[in-house]
Amino acid sequence: MASCFAGSLMLLFLLWSWSSYASASLSATPSNPRQNDTVTLVGSGFTPGERVSVWITYPDYTVYAVAEVVTNDDGSFSHPYLPDFLGASFTPTGRYTYTAFGQQSGREVYASINVDIGQGAPPSQAVSFTTETRQGHQGATFVFRGSGYAPGETVAIWLRYPDNRVNDLGHTTAGSGGVFEYVLRMGGAPVGNYALTAYGMHSASTGIAAFQLLPGDQTRALGSATLNAGPSSSTQRSYLTFSGAGFQPGEVVTIWTTLSDLSTRWVGDLAVNSDGTFQANLYTNERDPAGTRVYTAFGNRSGLRATANYTVVPGK
Repeated sequence: MASCFAGSLMLLFLLWSWSSYASASLSATPSNPRQNDTVTLVGSGFTPGERVSVWITYPDYTVYAVAEVVTNDDGSFSHPYLPDFLGASFTPTGRYTYTAFGQQSGREVYASINVDIGQGAPPSQAVSFTTETRQGHQGATFVFRGSGYAPGETVAIWLRYPDNRVNDLGHTTAGSGGVFEYVLRMGGAPVGNYALTAYGMHSASTGIAAFQLLPGDQTRALGSATLNAGPSSSTQRSYLTFSGAGFQPGEVVTIWTTLSDLSTRWVGDLAVNSDGTFQANLYTNERDPAGTRVYTAFGNRSGLRATANYTVVPGK
């Protein structure tokens, strides 16, 4: 009798679990948009009037909030969304995954899209837009020269990165002869192939200049110290601990990270103890890209440098 009751209870629990998670759904249309296309998210199977949190996971596993929506009387919602909330003209190409989570029902569903490169205007034959330096190392300065634009017109400038994301760099003004010069310094940007576009706002003339960024060492180390980052790997939304030794007592150490695309990000500065050591904690959140990275500690007075490898695993 008891075993029969327990079996019935387990069956009811399984049926409840199935109805809680399998009845909800999420779709994203179109499933293969181009950059800067609007995607419509449609959810169903949630509790009527429920608040649903929606977020998006990028191709590099960084996570960003999209919206918090309230479902209709039938437990559904429709949310048009332009995936361009990072200030870029276009987001990177690749596979994205939307997640919708019902705050009352606990139902969680997913929908993925594959973003393709956006179509842009081809180069105009009447204009010239070039750079003398077709290759340069990180930290290099590239000088671009344009001609054939309308005299005095505003020229919009944007940069396409190796992952196909596009950043708006503002604008410049063509001179009386329709010429201009634009200077671009590439610090710790990702390594790879770039394209700079110059678009005449009045003439609609388009110039595109391609260049390649190579790895570069922007510090000159005078010796080596020691840096440990532990644990050796962890998921997003976790802490890691730095411990350094062998630096000059009292000096300021700058820490930065080199990501898998060889771009660099400043982490922070800290003072070394009297015995030449330091220790610090760092929190990696959901906006830290997954993958293997290298942390570097550089003594600003001694010129000593130390590195440590670390792997960020996608969070759950």
